[in-house]
Amino acid sequence: MTTRDNARLYNILAVIGGVIFALLVVVVFIWLSGDDDGGSAVTTITTSPTTTTTGVTTTTTAVTTTTEPASTTTVGPTTTTIAFEGDTSTKTNDTISGDPGPNLTDLGVGDHPGFVRIVFDLTGDGQPLYFVGYEDPPFVEISGEEVDVDGNAFIYVNISPALTYDIDTFEPTYTGDEELSPGLAPVVEIQFLGDFEAVMEWVIGLDSERPFTVDILQDPLRLVIDIAK
Repeated sequence: MTTRDNARLYNILAVIGGVIFALLVVVVFIWLSGDDDGGSAVTTITTSPTTTTTGVTTTTTAVTTTTEPASTTTVGPTTTTIAFEGDTSTKTNDTISGDPGPNLTDLGVGDHPGFVRIVFDLTGDGQPLYFVGYEDPPFVEISGEEVDVDGNAFIYVNISPALTYDIDTFEPTYTGDEELSPGLAPVVEIQFLGDFEAVMEWVIGLDSERPFTVDILQDPLRLVIDIAK
């Protein structure tokens, strides 16, 4: 081999050596830049998709309902109290006018606001004699026999002319009870004492002494006694 050939071979080997050296440098660089576990580090960039939602604005208008409570007006019963104008004094009439009596036809008892009314229905017209007032027992019939009357206070009633029968025929003109318990306070009992010579007597038993009034009404003729409650 000539010197020229040797020089050429030397140059070739030098080039090959340089290439190998360069390759070794690259390998060493890559190795030094790798992960600790010897793997190549791969950087991945992930871009999250961006979603844009355009909101729809919904406006809800609340409807306010006002319910007015029903108005109830209760009107209670109206009670009118009328002052009773009677008293406890004896009421009398000692002069006959017109042509009263002489017969009793009915006896009624009624309940009224503030008083109880007792009505003696008579025949005729005008005004009879009467004596009406508080009396103490005992009370005696025409026959002289005592009569028990229930109550704590007693109004004695004497009317003339008045009879419970027709004086010509002796037929009764009053056929009602001679002893009444009406059950209307303050009246406890009404008791007939009798009639003689056109004088008729009754007793009204009360729970206590009360004011009373006496009136004469016409068409038909009536003697009316109102007793305060």
